[in-house]
Amino acid sequence: MNLINKDSDKLQGVIELLLQSSSRINESKNKKYWYPLSKATYGVEEIIESLDSLCTFRTTMWEKTLKFERKFTEFQGNYDAVMVNSGSSADLLMCHQLLCQPNPKLEIGDEILIPVVTWPTQIWSAMMAGLKVKLVDVDRETLNIDLNDLKNKISKKTKAIFLVHLMGNPVNMDSILEIIDDNNLILIEDCCEALGAEWGDKKVGTFGTASSFSFFFSHHMTTMEGGLISCSSSEVTDQTKILRGHGWTRNVDTTGYNLSEFDVDSRYAFVNWGFNMRPTEIQASFGLHQLNKLSNFNSTRDSLSKLFFDFVDNNSHIYRPKVHFKSKPSWFSLPLVLSEDAPFTRKEFVSFLELNGVETRPIVAGNLSRHPVSQYFPEFKEYTFSGADYIHDNGLYLGLSPFSTKKDIEKLINICKLFFKKY
Repeated sequence: MNLINKDSDKLQGVIELLLQSSSRINESKNKKYWYPLSKATYGVEEIIESLDSLCTFRTTMWEKTLKFERKFTEFQGNYDAVMVNSGSSADLLMCHQLLCQPNPKLEIGDEILIPVVTWPTQIWSAMMAGLKVKLVDVDRETLNIDLNDLKNKISKKTKAIFLVHLMGNPVNMDSILEIIDDNNLILIEDCCEALGAEWGDKKVGTFGTASSFSFFFSHHMTTMEGGLISCSSSEVTDQTKILRGHGWTRNVDTTGYNLSEFDVDSRYAFVNWGFNMRPTEIQASFGLHQLNKLSNFNSTRDSLSKLFFDFVDNNSHIYRPKVHFKSKPSWFSLPLVLSEDAPFTRKEFVSFLELNGVETRPIVAGNLSRHPVSQYFPEFKEYTFSGADYIHDNGLYLGLSPFSTKKDIEKLINICKLFFKKY
């Protein structure tokens, strides 16, 4: 801190008043939902840290970004971390890193398996990197990749699996690692909805060569927009940093690139192609304080989800994702699926919840092969996906904010009971 004193009571008081005023204004504008999908989780600390970066003219990627990367690495228990401007960018860089010179792990046209129920940029990332995407169905009980369909989809062309731990529910990693070993495949993980989730004694995102995380406004913690790649080795870290910043060797050990053979200024050497997916110090300012709060956030999410899921488990009309005994979910939301014999439709249930002030949405985007974009890509038409179809037609999710209360969940349960009472 150079120009702004974090301990300034006067400054803190002004920001608190502004936040209270903004909160009242927002509540008056958004009267439709008393239970929204997400709520703001940042406060005075994040704002003061951001103001410090602005007032010291250190707004582009600098010391705070590096400090956040180090703190995240310590939290995650992996080799290193590379912060980027979004979770989608993290997915894109992970896929490109697999083909990155001078030691590519994959070649253009190699086949990669991805579940069909996911956020679409996971699929676009692999396509844009030049990989051949083969889509895999999901298990309607867990919402995660269908292990039987996964095994059946593996061919001689298959070189990698791109997992997603949907809604914060870990995939059965024992089975995945067995499949990986048996078929000599590369694994990368999308953990954008699963920050803090664990399989056994390891966090998800530490099983593959790299993993992606999102810090979007509604996620487990926020840097507004923002994301990160958790890396398993120095090679993955350096190649990802090069891809993040134009193909430039800035902030990278250049020992292996033989720059002395080229007549270039070593401070501005380009050794590969790349993007500009760097974060800002403002995002890192948020991340430093949000990461400190994450344990409490996730603990609250866990207790609130247990309260709601206890109600769901005692209702025959709906169910929630099945959890393996070795896993510790970090629930991103409250996912629900209608049972086969439910006497009502998803549309009827959603309409009732919305009319009663409960915001809803599909489980991610449902079955992506049923979206208009599928007409442009043959990958979506190669197979049918019965599990994804069921989730598409019968699934929804509700918010799970760490700023919700036990009374909020009890009220939510009572609204659901009121609907079920009709049946």
